[in-house]
Amino acid sequence: MTSKQQAKELPLEDLALLAGLQRGNDWLRAVLCTLARRGLGFRQRHPARAEQLLAILSRYPYFKAGQFLFDLMEWEDFMLDGEPPPLAPTTLDGPALKRMAGLLNAFRAHLDGGQPLVVPDVDTLLLVSEDEDLPALESSLYLYHEVVLGILCSVRPLLQVQSPPDGDGPDAVS
Repeated sequence: MTSKQQAKELPLEDLALLAGLQRGNDWLRAVLCTLARRGLGFRQRHPARAEQLLAILSRYPYFKAGQFLFDLMEWEDFMLDGEPPPLAPTTLDGPALKRMAGLLNAFRAHLDGGQPLVVPDVDTLLLVSEDEDLPALESSLYLYHEVVLGILCSVRPLLQVQSPPDGDGPDAVS
C-alpha cells in the first residue's frame, strides 16, 4: 500500500495535522537552505575568513552539539531533496531576532519562578523571493558549516560590534 493510499484512509483531522507538518518542513527547509546559501556566498567571497571563523567556533560545545544533531537528523539530505526551496529573506532579520529574544527572556523568567509562560501568536514567515544573489547548494558541500556561516552573516549586521578588550576575544588563551 502506497503512502497516498494510506493517507486516503485517514480522518480529516489527521490529514490536516500532516499538512501542517508538511508546511513546517517546507518552512524549515527554506530557512536552512537560505542560511546555507548565505554561508556559501560568504565562504566564496572570504574563504580564509570563513575557515578562521569555523576553526574558532568548532571549539565551542554548542557548535559540536549542533553538528551532531545536524548529522543525526540527516538535515543535509533533507535540504537537498527535491527542487530548491524559495529564499526566506526574513530569516534571522532584526524583527525575527527580537521575537526570539523576547521568547527566550519570557522562558527564562518562567523557569526562574516568574510569571507563567505566555507564547504570543507569531505570523507565519512569508517565503518571498528576494534579489539576494546567492549560490546554489550542491551535494558535495558539507552544509552544516554553510548554515553556521549563514547564521553569522545574518546576525552580524544586527549586532553592535565593539572590539573586545585585549586578551578577551574568542582567540584568547585561558
